[in-house]
Amino acid sequence: MAAQFPPTSLNLLSKLRNIGEEPHWQISWKRFLELYHEPIEMIARSCYRHHTGGHEPSLGVIEDAVANTVAEFFSRGQHRYDPAKGRLRTYLRMITNARVVNLLRKERPVSAKALDTVPEASIPDESLFETESFRRSILATLVEDLRTRIPLRQFEIFERVKLKQQSAEFVAEDLGIPRAMIDRNIHKAMTSLRELASHEEYRNEFYQ
Repeated sequence: MAAQFPPTSLNLLSKLRNIGEEPHWQISWKRFLELYHEPIEMIARSCYRHHTGGHEPSLGVIEDAVANTVAEFFSRGQHRYDPAKGRLRTYLRMITNARVVNLLRKERPVSAKALDTVPEASIPDESLFETESFRRSILATLVEDLRTRIPLRQFEIFERVKLKQQSAEFVAEDLGIPRAMIDRNIHKAMTSLRELASHEEYRNEFYQ
């Protein structure tokens, strides 16, 4: 039987704290990095432009900002983040902005004094691209969460029909099962998905 991924992202946050639970802990961090690298990178670019009057950052600066953000979240942030007090993406934006400011102070020592007057809370407004990037990440984590909560065959049917857009008739024939069984599995999977999406953490990420 194929190994299942542990809960990721919003539910992953509790999983990440359990350092001794190998190999699930490592898999959880791998999934977090895969799902959130893009939005963190976009935030870093936006913050750099915000603090430099529109200048474009180098690839090295962005890579360092992303790495430092992940390291901060890894070492301390995961324990400080409280879903009841705000969204995950708001918290990650705060950490990323602070790391960008630190890099700018090292990168531009002549103007470091000016940066000292800019509060780290001064973060650019979230752009449409950032919002969409985070939504993709949250949706991906919702699907990953679903994967861990329903039978593997049921998830396979859901994935093929709903995510890969294969016809129900084709999947039924390919798996050698009645079409009605496909419909039942899809219904059960969608019910589980709606239940997951109704959780407060997910509602906050999508609707706040």
